[in-house]
Amino acid sequence: MKEKKPCILVVAPYGFNDRLANFAEFTVSRLLAKRGWRVIGITRRENGEPRKHAVHGIAVHRYKSALFGAIGALFLFVLERPDIVHVHMLRNNRVGAASAILAKAFRVPLVFSEAGLLHDHYLVADRDDPLGKPIRYGNAQKTLDLRRLHNYFFHWPLTHADAVVFYSKHNVPIAQKLGIRNVRYIPLIVDDARWETVSASGGIVEQLPKAPYGLFIGQMKERKGWDVLLRAIPSVSRRVLPAFVFVSSSSRSEPASFGALADPLGIRDRVVFLGRIQSNGDLRAVFERSALVVVPSRYEGFGLVPLDAFESGKPVVASRVEAMTDFLENGRNSRLVPPKDPEALARAITEVAADAALQAKLVEGGRETLARMKNRTAAEEWVNFYEKLLRS
Repeated sequence: MKEKKPCILVVAPYGFNDRLANFAEFTVSRLLAKRGWRVIGITRRENGEPRKHAVHGIAVHRYKSALFGAIGALFLFVLERPDIVHVHMLRNNRVGAASAILAKAFRVPLVFSEAGLLHDHYLVADRDDPLGKPIRYGNAQKTLDLRRLHNYFFHWPLTHADAVVFYSKHNVPIAQKLGIRNVRYIPLIVDDARWETVSASGGIVEQLPKAPYGLFIGQMKERKGWDVLLRAIPSVSRRVLPAFVFVSSSSRSEPASFGALADPLGIRDRVVFLGRIQSNGDLRAVFERSALVVVPSRYEGFGLVPLDAFESGKPVVASRVEAMTDFLENGRNSRLVPPKDPEALARAITEVAADAALQAKLVEGGRETLARMKNRTAAEEWVNFYEKLLRS
């Protein structure tokens, strides 16, 4: 009799595409598919994406609304009978809450993961600067209260999971102070699929500066520190780094706030705002043509941009903030500075841009870090975790 393959249902608010190929839910799903698991992904449908298709051996189901996503999840529970359900992210994932409840109803082991618990607007006073004020540990609703239904169901996957897995260490003490049980840390794994789509459209290259440039990639949210970088640019020597390119994952056109800050600083001739890049090949071209990559975040749930920089062989200048310090080491694979400090950021950028020997050292350290994250030991830890959950 043919052995039945284990089946996992992975529920995420977005992803399972080339643009987000380094997201944990996608990298781990690819790993399990290669190991012979049946992997089913359910996520939001973006423009132009098919409703159902196979990606890297994963059967991906996409939905336009939370209601249809929840109905689709119910059908998948009935038809596919998953052995494990893994829900990712609290925010923007109402289907995740529904799937978590369905997992309990169908008596299926439930796993939950969150990149950054301090993205939770119930726990922090300011999501753009969550570490600026005390965390509100008592504000996660764990018991049913009709006056706070959204809070309760928002936290349902976190508080009812059979296992809560984080791939950044800084989440663990936060979860423990929230009274969450079965919390563990498993390092993020990285594979070679990030740059599999390598062809650039050509148009993107024409928009890039001819001179060496520093690269920023991230949402146009204050927590990403794009404003800190803009304020740093006037103090960065034009001779060593003439230009800066801003790529936004959240905006196609330049937001008014960007120009309102850049113009008074007198740096309009040094900055290029590219907006959102859809093509994985175009994104790789932007990385490869950069002189260095700047990650000036106030807070990060993990921090994937430095890994892309390592993969592209570029030096990194970044904020010294939790999550990124899981793998960034000052002077070894990056140049780290205090967050929210434009002058310190400017000095670090100038130092790295002007010193070829330092650039080479940081690039080599980045390659070594990436190699550790790609090794078999990290992958086996994830597989062993799921197999143990199946046996129990």
